[in-house]
Amino acid sequence: MSDSASTDIHQAKAKWEWLEPLCLQGGVNLAFNHAGSASWPVLLDDITVDEALVIDVSAVPALADPLARGDSFHLVGHVMGALVRTSPLAVMERLEDTSRVRFRCTYPDYLSTIHRRGTFRAPLRAEMGVDTRLTLAEDAAVVDADLCNLSLGGCLLSMRLADAVALTPGQPISSLKLQFPNQQSLELKGHVRHIRTNDEWTRALVGCEFDELPIDSERMLWFCVKEIEREDARRAQSSEKPLEPSGLFLTPSGRRLPQLPSGIAAEKPAATVGNTVARQLQRVADYLNAQSLQLQNGGTISSTLLSRHADTVVALGGPGRESLLYAMGYLDAEPVAVQHALVVAIRAVDLARQQGFGSETLKAIAASALVHDLGKASLPSDLLESRDGLTEAQRALLPGHVHRISERVADCRWLSPEIAAQVVGQVNERLDGSGYPLGLHGAAIGELGRMIAVVDVIDALTRPRADRAAWSLVEAYRHVLGEATAFDNRWARRYVRLFGVTPVGSLARYSSGALAWVQRLDAQARPSQVHMVLNANSPRRRLDLVLAQRDLDQLGRLEGAVQPATYGLSLANSGLRSAVRE
Repeated sequence: MSDSASTDIHQAKAKWEWLEPLCLQGGVNLAFNHAGSASWPVLLDDITVDEALVIDVSAVPALADPLARGDSFHLVGHVMGALVRTSPLAVMERLEDTSRVRFRCTYPDYLSTIHRRGTFRAPLRAEMGVDTRLTLAEDAAVVDADLCNLSLGGCLLSMRLADAVALTPGQPISSLKLQFPNQQSLELKGHVRHIRTNDEWTRALVGCEFDELPIDSERMLWFCVKEIEREDARRAQSSEKPLEPSGLFLTPSGRRLPQLPSGIAAEKPAATVGNTVARQLQRVADYLNAQSLQLQNGGTISSTLLSRHADTVVALGGPGRESLLYAMGYLDAEPVAVQHALVVAIRAVDLARQQGFGSETLKAIAASALVHDLGKASLPSDLLESRDGLTEAQRALLPGHVHRISERVADCRWLSPEIAAQVVGQVNERLDGSGYPLGLHGAAIGELGRMIAVVDVIDALTRPRADRAAWSLVEAYRHVLGEATAFDNRWARRYVRLFGVTPVGSLARYSSGALAWVQRLDAQARPSQVHMVLNANSPRRRLDLVLAQRDLDQLGRLEGAVQPATYGLSLANSGLRSAVRE
């Protein structure tokens, strides 16, 4: 595609719609048609549609002589970033005016409009109603986005942070489909140019560059860019002769879409609706997604935001700890890395609190655990997604992600360097020296380093990975308890005693076939309150029943925790009574 695109406009109404903004702005440039002609600033003073233009050259009186003798010229101006140039014009008469130098000249036969793809983006507002869907690969999920601007060369998309963290610059775009309110659609291909967050860290902004287009598609894209610009100009004008609405933004019945209130907030995923703790936890997840994007783009860790969200994790885990543990299940649509960071932070703080650590230490643990794995985004994708064992060369890359985050958290002045060094720097170390990044042995690993290693590996093992299926929680417990040379046995036992084999938020199965979300545990870490949602023997009949204490006996023997996906269940969609009773 060329660096600019030009369109000649001959239709009378369309010509007026481009000339009107130039007249309202006043300023245009005048240039004579002979080669090498310079241009001078003049005023487009008046328009008589289809008859004449009036120009004021008082600022450059030397133009009066060549204009009076009939030299051909054209006018050039800008309308919302587009360069507008008239066809050759000629003076018809000089107007009688003692104070100004004005001429009436011929009306242009046509206008040429030129957009420069590198300098102009036609901006869109939410109420323009352009349905935008991004597909990265033919077999990939479709991502809903908002179109922020559009040009001949590319566009800017706004999307959920959770949808953007997996994107990388240069990544091919299989399809970007734009559907306008009048049902006209445009499908484009290209690649991702950049990914960043908005100023509030609530949405991701993704820049896309388009591939070369067939001529018909290029003309359609050019038409859409012009109509977007025209619609934006129409709404911005206050004139007695406003521009007609663009047909692109009218429904098939000819109606305009309702205008949205300014500053409307993007909707949160339905998973958090109705659960106060989950909504607060969602904000922490949003921060982690945004922080990951910032780091991928060479940014730093936001010390202020990390402090605020670490405070949230500590505060929510106080008297209402079971509500917090339960609410983690509502965020199962978040990227796995974000879910893992939240689980490790929440359970590490909970475990440390039970051992009597003070509030400042708990906050430092929470902060360090939240970001401990964010550096993995810098590792090659083939390493993270490998279905085979890692090669020696791949293993040599692993310490890099730890060093990267360790360097970033050092800028957080309020964060204890000692605690960050243990939680971030030692989470992957093992007592037998088999870990990384330093291969520390025994006493060289701190108390919090030993604790966080247990919390981290249990959650990691119970999640599926490219090279293996998810382990059951019991299998993970057996691993950390049986590998006493690698993991601190004291912290492993403390973990099992506190969270049990059916932790709060897990899906428990009973011998009757009952499936229930665990909401509370008793002193022996056994379920004392559950939300029953299904009986595996009657899978078509969904249930919504909260049971506690003696009522649990009717469910039969507790068989253990199971994977919700096996039964097509998700905590976020399990019914009306999914909040933990206080």
